[in-house]
Amino acid sequence: MPLVTPTEVYKQAMAQRFAIGAFNVNNMEAVQAIAEAAQEERAPVFIQVSQGAIRYAGLAYAAGLVKIAASQVDVPIILHLDHGTDFEQNVMCLRAGFTSLMYDGSKKPFE
Repeated sequence: MPLVTPTEVYKQAMAQRFAIGAFNVNNMEAVQAIAEAAQEERAPVFIQVSQGAIRYAGLAYAAGLVKIAASQVDVPIILHLDHGTDFEQNVMCLRAGFTSLMYDGSKKPFE
């Protein structure tokens, strides 16, 4: 199944009253384990990539691993950037196929 955006998954979760798991990953084995568990449980899932994971694996590999995992299962997988603090990196993630992101402006001035 291709990656999905959270909108429809949120609607389904609210209607059927269930939570959506969200898990940070740093390597291929974690991505595989989460996708396989989601498939086994027939549950949608957020697979989250942090800035640290992007520094470790590179953006193309981080996104690519999750895209490949999503193609191997038939449950919704959302590729999420967790705590993106850099605007340019956020844009790069969206262009790389991320279907969700959380912008973290906590270190920016309030004004």
